[in-house]
Amino acid sequence: MKIPIEIHKSNDEKNSYKIKISLSHAIANNSLEKESFIIQSKYQEFIIKSLDIINKTQQNNKSRGNSILKWHLADNIYRFAKDLENKDFIFANITEALSRDLEISTRQINYLIEFRTTYPKLESINEKISWDKYKELLDINDNSFRKECESKLIKGEIKTRNQLRLIKKNKRY
Repeated sequence: MKIPIEIHKSNDEKNSYKIKISLSHAIANNSLEKESFIIQSKYQEFIIKSLDIINKTQQNNKSRGNSILKWHLADNIYRFAKDLENKDFIFANITEALSRDLEISTRQINYLIEFRTTYPKLESINEKISWDKYKELLDINDNSFRKECESKLIKGEIKTRNQLRLIKKNKRY
């Protein structure tokens, strides 16, 4: 059984984090204290790496919509959460903690997580498709229709986000 943890910002230091575990889990497993310190340290490293990627996306207008950079950020988030799961922990407040510590909205965090699970390999990302258009594609549940729209975006048959939205709207039953 996986142990749910929450990560909170420490009041002691500027970029320090504290792990919260339920009392019942803490009592049942006295070795969690050492593991908590390791997770806190790994989380701090993860946040620094994620902020570095975010800073790269904010360098100019072109990099803001760079789907490759967004995939790397999403992959970093995904790998951190999976690493916790492999150690029998579940990141219970993932969207809230990441929104707070990366200073981006919970909605964006959810898009990033969905982006990484929908596109598990970097090779599946095409830099001709901007981040905003990928977010629109994520709303398409039908995988074959999503692939069709991706192809049209790459070929230039769909040029704008509004065109993609209209095609999605017309496809709905």
